[in-house]
Amino acid sequence: MRKKACALAAAVLAGMMAFAGCGGDFDAAGYVQAVLDERLQGEFTEASRIMDTSEYELKQDYEAAVDQFVYDYLTSGYDELSDYTLYEYETLVKEIFSVMKYDVQKAEKTDPKEYEVSVEIQPVDLFVNYVPALQEASKEIEQSAQNGGYEGTEEEIQEMMQYDYLFRAYDLLEEAYLNMQYSDPETVIVKVEADDGDTYSVSEEEYQTLLEQFFRMDEVGSTD
Repeated sequence: MRKKACALAAAVLAGMMAFAGCGGDFDAAGYVQAVLDERLQGEFTEASRIMDTSEYELKQDYEAAVDQFVYDYLTSGYDELSDYTLYEYETLVKEIFSVMKYDVQKAEKTDPKEYEVSVEIQPVDLFVNYVPALQEASKEIEQSAQNGGYEGTEEEIQEMMQYDYLFRAYDLLEEAYLNMQYSDPETVIVKVEADDGDTYSVSEEEYQTLLEQFFRMDEVGSTD
């Protein structure tokens, strides 16, 4: 069920970012503003107008983006999540997204089919603090297992360890969020490019890069 949900999310995301205006009057800065407001704030009205698509479809995109973020950065490798656990993670991620600080500034046409949009963001230390704490919690759970802290078959022990890991991970993520600090503002560039049909969009890869800049992922080590 978890794999099917992620496949659905990926399919929705692949298509949704292609909504954009066409022609010489395309407002690249306004488009990026709409994308960020939709993806981070869950605001669909203005995005629906600019992207010329329904609020229902944009809400699907928003939910899929949150689900994909949860899978990619928080629960990857754990396919048997309960609906309630997934709901908890998604709800917290939505709250985290909603407090991201950004200011879309200006767009420059750098190519007949490309704009570069300047966005001032304030990165956060959420994952910088969360990942080391999670690594320490993981070591504690593994040590407990080695010391006989879990009883049952090997499969039952693995299930109990996974439950404890996800429970601790959620608590640590919430704690990191509540203590989150913003860094000084910095300007990043978001590319908006047109396809052969002159429809402009932000690629999914471009958006993921922006998210990584928001969360200072380049400073974060592996959770494995």
